[in-house]
Amino acid sequence: MVSLISVFTVFVILFGIIGAMRGWAKELLVTSAVVLGLFLNAILETYVEPYRSALFMQTGGTQFLIRGGFLALLAFFGYQTPSVRLLRDKVAREHLQDMLLGLVLGAVNGYLLMGSLWFYLHHAGYPTDLVVQPEAGSVMAQQITDMMAFLPPAVLPVPHVYFAVGVVFVFIIVVFV
Repeated sequence: MVSLISVFTVFVILFGIIGAMRGWAKELLVTSAVVLGLFLNAILETYVEPYRSALFMQTGGTQFLIRGGFLALLAFFGYQTPSVRLLRDKVAREHLQDMLLGLVLGAVNGYLLMGSLWFYLHHAGYPTDLVVQPEAGSVMAQQITDMMAFLPPAVLPVPHVYFAVGVVFVFIIVVFV
């Protein structure tokens, strides 16, 4: 059996490798899509009472599918970016820098996406047989509980997610406009 912390780490590394292959410009668009998903999830759950009450009336599995599906859908469209032609000539000259920054942004995207999905899965009570929750009181359970404080939805609650959206879109405007 593999621990969830190990799986999370492997996914962050995998997303970093994918980011190195895609380049930093495309990865910045993915970052914006995932931050937008976190923003919309937080806003809907905090300020839209019909959505919040309908969400919390659902089972844990349905809550996870709604939150995670919404985030994964936005991430999917973030990864379906068009070719960034304006930066192609510049990137060809600075290939190593592009690769390294893409690696870092890809790892950040892995942290944002997989960390958020894990956070939603944890708060839904692991409603699937595919993921076994560790026994209460075990070392692994304590490590997972400690890790929850460092995952994106916990790090970016409602006031902080506003600033994250602002920072991401400032970067997009500076890079692409």
